[in-house]
Amino acid sequence: MAETNTGYVIDVLPSVTTFERFRAPVARCVEAALRAENGPFGSQIAVVLCGDAEIALYHERFMSIPGPTDVISWAADAPLGDVMVSCETARRQAAAYGNSWEREVCVLAVHGTLHLLGWSDHNSEDRHEMQVRVDAIIDGCHTREPDYSGGHHP
Repeated sequence: MAETNTGYVIDVLPSVTTFERFRAPVARCVEAALRAENGPFGSQIAVVLCGDAEIALYHERFMSIPGPTDVISWAADAPLGDVMVSCETARRQAAAYGNSWEREVCVLAVHGTLHLLGWSDHNSEDRHEMQVRVDAIIDGCHTREPDYSGGHHP
């Protein structure tokens, strides 16, 4: 785990080397989300970057829904919790939303982090407010790919 200078402990765990390139931008964006939302000092979060097959196992096991999804988050023994992002689903969504692949992975990691901080997206109003917040956090986060003019989630 990597402790930040803001008192957060963020560990980004790519399941395959292909997803290693997202480690630094995801860590920066998750830290930005924790700072923006005044996450509790000492919060610990693990972000697993995986593929569709891996996330599908957790999706069915914990939510009883077969098949892959884009992001899952859950409270853990740590002071905050864990987030799992399917980088394969993120790649497809990036193309659909006009985002770079890196931005979409970061969007999903921040989305999962906001869930851990109490945000909900169970209705259209909450979903819209959450997406506006995610976009603001991502736009304020300097990632490697400068293409931030792309679309966002509906």
